[in-house]
Order: sequence, then C-alpha cells, then structure tokens
Amino acid sequence: MLKSIFKDIKSSGGKAYIVGGYVRDKILNVESKDVDIEVYGITPQELKNILQNYGRFRLVGKSYPIYLLEDYEFSFPHKTEVGVKGEHYKVDPKMTIEEACARRDLTINSMLYDPLKDEIIDIYGGQEDIKKGILRYISPESFQADPLRILRVAQFKARFDFQVDEETEQLCEKLIPTLEKIAKERIFIEIEKIMLKAKYPSIAFRWMKKIGILSSYFSEIDDLSQIEQGEKYHPEGDVFEHTMLSLNVLSISERDIILMLAILYHDIGKAYVKRIKKVDRVHFYGHENEGAKRVGFFLTKITDNKEIISQVRALIKYHMRPLDLKNNLSKKAVRKLVNQVDIPRLLKLHKADTLGRKVTTDISYIDDILKVYNHVKDEVEPIIKGRHLIELGVKPGKKMGKILKEIYDAQLNGEFSNLEEGLEYSNYILKKIIFDDL
Repeated sequence: MLKSIFKDIKSSGGKAYIVGGYVRDKILNVESKDVDIEVYGITPQELKNILQNYGRFRLVGKSYPIYLLEDYEFSFPHKTEVGVKGEHYKVDPKMTIEEACARRDLTINSMLYDPLKDEIIDIYGGQEDIKKGILRYISPESFQADPLRILRVAQFKARFDFQVDEETEQLCEKLIPTLEKIAKERIFIEIEKIMLKAKYPSIAFRWMKKIGILSSYFSEIDDLSQIEQGEKYHPEGDVFEHTMLSLNVLSISERDIILMLAILYHDIGKAYVKRIKKVDRVHFYGHENEGAKRVGFFLTKITDNKEIISQVRALIKYHMRPLDLKNNLSKKAVRKLVNQVDIPRLLKLHKADTLGRKVTTDISYIDDILKVYNHVKDEVEPIIKGRHLIELGVKPGKKMGKILKEIYDAQLNGEFSNLEEGLEYSNYILKKIIFDDL
C-alpha cells in the first residue's frame, strides 16, 4: 500500500520519502514501528485526495498538518516564522530535501529512504556517524532552535551507547539554561524514552550529570552523589551510584514509566534524614517516608499527571516493606499492603533496589511474596459494600463511609473472608456502634 501511495504522489508531481528514526533504525538493524513520511512538491489538499483512496485517515497537529493513515504518518517540510503572536510553522512543499534535512537535530536522524528505488539519501553523513558511533549536530543554528534536543542527545546516547561529538557536547552545555523554557510535557516524553527504550538508562543520566543538566534542572538527583553509604551493604558507593545501578537492573519488558520514576527517586529521602553511622554501615531511618513526602514536588517539573505522581509516591513510601515481608510473610500482611500500593510494581522496585548494589544477594523471597499476593489479590475487593449496610438499616452518608472502612480493614486483617462472615461481622460492628452511642 505504501509503495502505491508513493507512486500516486510521484504521478501528481511530488516526491515522498521515509525519514528520521525509521531510516536510522533500518541501518542499525533495530525494529522500528514508527514510519514517518515527508512529502515534497504537492499541496496538502493534493495529498488528502490521494490518501482518501486508501482508507480512513485523520488530520492531527495544531502547528502544521500531519495525516495519519494506519501506522503511517505523512507530513510536509515546514519553515518556522516569527510574527506578532510568536513562532509558528508554515508548510513549504517546495523546500528542497537539503534544506529540510538541515533542520533536523542530528546527522543520524537526517537521512531519507526512497522505497521506490530502495535507496538511502544521506546528505550530512549520518551513515558514517552511525558506523563510528557518534552523535553530531548538523549545524549549530538548527540544533539550538529547539533546546529540547539536548535531552534527545541524552536519549540517543543511552539507547545506542554512542559518543557525543565534542562540539555538539559543548553546544548542549551552553543550551542548558534554556531548558526551563521547554514545556514539561515535552521533557517528560524524552525522560520516558530514556527509561523505557534504553537498555542502560544510567548512561543518559551520567552524561547529563557530566555536562551539568542534572545540577541545573534535576539537582535533587545530582546531589545524591554527596551522600555516602556504608561500604558493607553498599560497596558501590554513594546514593547516586546506587540509583544508577538500580536503573539498569530491569529488562525493558519489565518496565513502565511509573516504576522507573520510582526507581530514580526511591532513595531521594536519604538527603533529608539524619544519618546514623555505625561501624559497618550508615542508617537512613525514615528515608522512605521523607522521599514520599517530597517526590511530588520534584515530579511536577516534568508532569502534572496526578495519577503518576500518586503511584510513584506510594512505591517510594513502601519500598522498604518487602524486607519486612521477607522475614514475616503472611496473607494478612500482604492483604494490608495490597490496598496501599501496586505490589507487583513494588516487588520490581525492590528487585532493582536490591540488585543495584555490587553485592551478591538471594532474592528468591520476592517470588514467595508474589505467590502470596497472587493467592490473596482476589480477596482484596471489599466484600461488604454500601448496599449491604443499607439492607442492614444504615443510611447513606459520611457515617456509612467510616463504617465501611472499619469493616474493610477487618477484612484485610483476616477477620472474615466471605459474604456470610462479612454480614455477621457487620452486624457485630453495628451493634457495637449503637451500644457505644448509648
């Protein structure tokens, strides 16, 4: 279908190329699901007339038109113009491929692929830089047009383990102060790609520390390098080093962004609690609660998603709990925890935390905890609900909510495990309340 569309564009006097990441990944032999196509020489209306012959497509993009058809994304080369209302984009189908490619961030992302000729067009040496493993800007003018590109460099460095060209690195360092002007949603996307696409996310954070991005924008992470830990239990060194090792533990298939942000910030509280030094270790009592208290503020620099912040906070708050379960594992203990935090995620966080040290450790107890969780998870939904209390004569309102909570806590504590026992327990609680009121 795609070749047919390309032929129709050519018949209309235009030219189309697959661009960007797909071409880069093709050379790297990396699977790529995103197929971006850039169209030259025809108008948006002419493209619409062609695409409508191939099924339903939709138009997205406020700044400039992007047409989505199945897994394909069609767009046009565009110019950035500055007017009284600020910057805006203007479609320019007559732009040459040299001009269009020069506007991209890095040489490795500047190549075009013509599927009709099975030909890669490489104007700025992207293939050679891939061969050498180098990240290099095309021109300083185009690169600094979007300061977010310094995080893209970090992302690609981590994903491909490439070296950053010296001049490119110097320009990135120069652009760090302008990061504050970038919308947090765009910053979040780059952090997410680092976390979920790089085998070793720490590569990006170490580079960001090296050139000063962390000290400028994520100082709470940068400062972790000043917090030493006891050598016996943390021979890897300071908290920053431990955090970096922890980020690399989980396979890509095990990760999601909530979990990875929790790993990044899991020990942030160690900077804010009193350190108690003993002969062979340093204790950070209460660091999990302190970290949970503060992480929301840090995360608002990259997201306003309350659900993400809430779940990261819960993971940090309870990240030491699996150690308690290791020594005191019971259905009751797991039931009480289920309502507080996502346990499968918590156990992955614990795995990363435990293995993020240069110590050989047996973590088989994590599977034991998971087995108990899988056994009790279906028991966790409240057995007694509002309709049951109404049938027992309780009127809806705040008082009912308090009663339901007390009954649910009893369920988690193992006082009852089925509806019959739950109704019996509810009657007991209601009689007790009436007696207390008298």
